Amino acid sequence: MEVMVKEHGINSFKFFMAYKGSLMVTDGLLLEGLQKCKSLGALAMVHAENGDAVAEGQQRMIDLGITGPEGHALSRPPVLEGEATSRAIRLAKFVNTPLYVVHVMSTDAMEEIAKAKREGQRVIGEPVVSGLVLDDSWLWDPDFATASKYVMSPSIREAGHNKALQAALSSGISQLVATDHCTFNSTQKAFGSDNFRKIPNGVNGIEERMHIIWDSMVENGTSTSNQLKPTMLQQR
Repeated sequence: MEVMVKEHGINSFKFFMAYKGSLMVTDGLLLEGLQKCKSLGALAMVHAENGDAVAEGQQRMIDLGITGPEGHALSRPPVLEGEATSRAIRLAKFVNTPLYVVHVMSTDAMEEIAKAKREGQRVIGEPVVSGLVLDDSWLWDPDFATASKYVMSPSIREAGHNKALQAALSSGISQLVATDHCTFNSTQKAFGSDNFRKIPNGVNGIEERMHIIWDSMVENGTSTSNQLKPTMLQQR
């Protein structure tokens, strides 16, 4: 990390609390990473979901015979995003270093960020456009090709979370809308046609972002044109 910061100018590092068996870090590794970021003056970023619990939820769905895209949402409910967000915030507080929570998708996670900010902790919350304007009904479409397009992690939530995230963005609880752009074509998504766990996770986050945010927030009065400024729209 030191070489990347000092020689290549990289000043942020992302830690995955999800994806057990591949990308997921343990609490010990996350703590070590937070400490290293602090010593280097780098910003720690977290994908906040409880990876152990998600793996358990996925197996529950398979045991119930739920193999379609809806199983993706059912296996990783908002409470698991809220728990991981809370844990990451508290570890960052313990280390006394800023924290950036990427793709905040639920009220559960947003409320943890709001609480930390009220207490003076340096926490940045980042919603993405899919979480701000969509709901999980798309994942229940009977056509796999359609439903699989909306598989991302954390999952797109049930109706209501999107409006709460919009309100948090308008009020300053969340600071910006980033991309989390990670697209796959229909052939790639079809890898999980018989098992939602194999569907590549990711959606488009760049091309339509600005006008969707404008149409869904500025046009309906949730936000203002002055609030929709370049600093709100970041590419990551």
